[in-house]
Amino acid sequence: MQTAFLILLHLCAAGVSTSPFTHFSSEDEEFQSLLIRDKRQDTAEICDFGSDTDLVTCDWSNRNGSSLRWEAGAGSLSNWLGGPPKDGSSNDDAQRGGYIYFETSYVPTPRTTKVGQRAYIESSVMGSTGPEGKCVGFGFSMGGLSAAGLRVILKPKNSNEGDDDDMERVIWSNKDPTGGQWKQADVLYTYNKEHQVIFEGISKDLNDPLRKYRGHVAVDNVALKPGSECRGHCTFEGGICAWTNDEDDDFDWSLGRGSRNPSTGPAMDCTSFFHGGMEGGYAFIDSSHPRRPGDIARLSSPEMDATGVDTPLCLRFFTHMYGNGIGTLSIHLMDVREGNERDIWTLSGEQGNAWYQADVPVSSPNPFKIVVVGKVGKNILGDIAIDDLSFHPGSCPTAPQIAAPMPGDCTFEVDECGWANVPSRERMDELDWERVSALTGTEGRPLMQNVDHTLSSDKGFFMTLARSTNVQRPASRAWFTSREFPGSANAHCISFWYVLNEPFIGNAGPSLGALSVYTKVIEPDGNVIKKPVWKLYNHQGPEWHYGQALIQEEKSFTIFFEGMWGSSLANGIIGFDDITLFDGACSTTPPSATTHHGDCRFERDICDWVNSTTSNTFWKLATVARRPANLPDKTFGAPEGYIYFDLFNSGSSVVRLTSRFIAATDDRQLCFTFWYTAFGSGETAELHVVRVDNTTSEEETRKLWSLEARNMDTSRPTWRPAQVAVDSGTDFRLVLEGRATNGGFAIDDISFSTGACSTRPEKATPKEPEEEDG
Repeated sequence: MQTAFLILLHLCAAGVSTSPFTHFSSEDEEFQSLLIRDKRQDTAEICDFGSDTDLVTCDWSNRNGSSLRWEAGAGSLSNWLGGPPKDGSSNDDAQRGGYIYFETSYVPTPRTTKVGQRAYIESSVMGSTGPEGKCVGFGFSMGGLSAAGLRVILKPKNSNEGDDDDMERVIWSNKDPTGGQWKQADVLYTYNKEHQVIFEGISKDLNDPLRKYRGHVAVDNVALKPGSECRGHCTFEGGICAWTNDEDDDFDWSLGRGSRNPSTGPAMDCTSFFHGGMEGGYAFIDSSHPRRPGDIARLSSPEMDATGVDTPLCLRFFTHMYGNGIGTLSIHLMDVREGNERDIWTLSGEQGNAWYQADVPVSSPNPFKIVVVGKVGKNILGDIAIDDLSFHPGSCPTAPQIAAPMPGDCTFEVDECGWANVPSRERMDELDWERVSALTGTEGRPLMQNVDHTLSSDKGFFMTLARSTNVQRPASRAWFTSREFPGSANAHCISFWYVLNEPFIGNAGPSLGALSVYTKVIEPDGNVIKKPVWKLYNHQGPEWHYGQALIQEEKSFTIFFEGMWGSSLANGIIGFDDITLFDGACSTTPPSATTHHGDCRFERDICDWVNSTTSNTFWKLATVARRPANLPDKTFGAPEGYIYFDLFNSGSSVVRLTSRFIAATDDRQLCFTFWYTAFGSGETAELHVVRVDNTTSEEETRKLWSLEARNMDTSRPTWRPAQVAVDSGTDFRLVLEGRATNGGFAIDDISFSTGACSTRPEKATPKEPEEEDG
């Protein structure tokens, strides 16, 4: 049995473990608001919650006795009452549109503290869904430090009477912030008795210091639809939904309620296995006569819409692969427009006599179909079953890990999945990454992050940057590298969750360190090319954040995470979790992590920049022993980690630092930013930024930015921001040119960003030649 499956054992059709809920014991409270008109409709099927002048709650009501409540709100009222700044529609009036929300920072009355982090809003009582099920469609938004999650719950009408077969069950859940956006979700479920659907908003625990910060969980455009409208979802209770058995395979997938052979197949369907009872069925391949080893059955989904470059999906299903003749179960993605098909998930052999959750990241630039392929194994004990197929917004690491087509997805709950610290014989770093949980910590040191991302539990594991037991200096780093991936002309995307938290920030500002993602290619001549694809510095907050980066490598490559400590003496944390690799191009998330050729913070070297001065005088890298007096590093406040020139008593009065060629961009404009300061006793020092375009037969140069030390206080050097627009319509280089007879300039944190910008400081705008002559 695969160990990864045991770790990812979850409740069927939910994705999280559930238990009976404790009901509030406080007295009923009146739902009061002059802005809210409660409309009760016996047959309400959809609710958009009205507008800011006429808010409605349709047929939804807060659970009796709850001191925490869902309220009706609108974007135009959000800064006053709470909630997101717009509703879940794409209309021009989205700011005025209504929704329901739970303000997660609200503290309940003292007598309800045991259940003081949850709010429940319920539908009216509904009858049996029938075998085709019911589809709950809705938009959701979640944000703020106090928000912890949103769940959809199925509540049997008589669940309070203590019948174990009729307990509340979670049928959908989300624990991640939506980044200021609304996301859409569909939930397909079946139930044969009277019941209600509940939205449960969850806030941080009362003893969590983040609980006092504002936050919200919001829901909009709730639709109770026929089960067939959950496109691609299927519980197999009343058939195979809109899925179809292919005609060009060897045999068909069948429907079943329980195996007739205890040596293969499941005893019951997934829902019954986890919740008790015998509610439904599943789909399976029957490997008995007349099937032969190698026979294939293909089950195809309805056509699905393209996912978009930054909106992948997570296909979730449950599988049962028990019997010593088990063959192979595969998930293929078929591009409807191109007509090609590729394997995105494959698992072979017996996995144990239980239902297990499987996750598959799905991304396609064109409309697509999902094809479930079952292959008969070596004998008749090879029935493979699937149940509860559903699609969820966002990427997810492949589960189990061994089913991924590329060996890179990892939740770190079992092990490092083939990722590893760089071997000592190859090391160019000083530290290691450590797989830890909040319970175990690292080297006896308590963690600043009390839960992992995968399970949101102190028992869950993630990777964190270790601290050295020896003397640790700024820019001490660790590399964590993948196995080798084959090159491809197609783009890939790597996604992950990260935390950079520095809880105590000194007077010098944030100085935690950095987290970066690189690709590494080894050329045939042995030359190693490292390319940064994602980089983020210093404190980003106490929460887990989503990150992603584009990978485009036509030659075989590896990926590595680099962690770098700054000069912070605080007990901060740098960590990551839940790596996912999926096909397709994507944009960098967050945008501040975007890297450009020429970016450099000078922590260890001068990156791709080159000293191009012909004499022995050049730009120097600041060190503890040799640097301008009283000038710390801008990045981390460290005593080193920037560049400077000092031409006092020098034989040369000019130094130049030149970038490599920077490729033209589609936007045709880049903003070049950096930090600078002048130092020394002289006033003759000058600093210039020059653009060199040698795409023509002769090099063309243009001075973009120019500043003199004259009238600057050089006795107390202070870092100041600078920026200038650069024409990127053609390939170019930049030159940092320094001139002086006494004194110098220092520079740090140079970077490029897309788009134009004004010159800063304004006095650094170069004068035209006629102005200088005048």
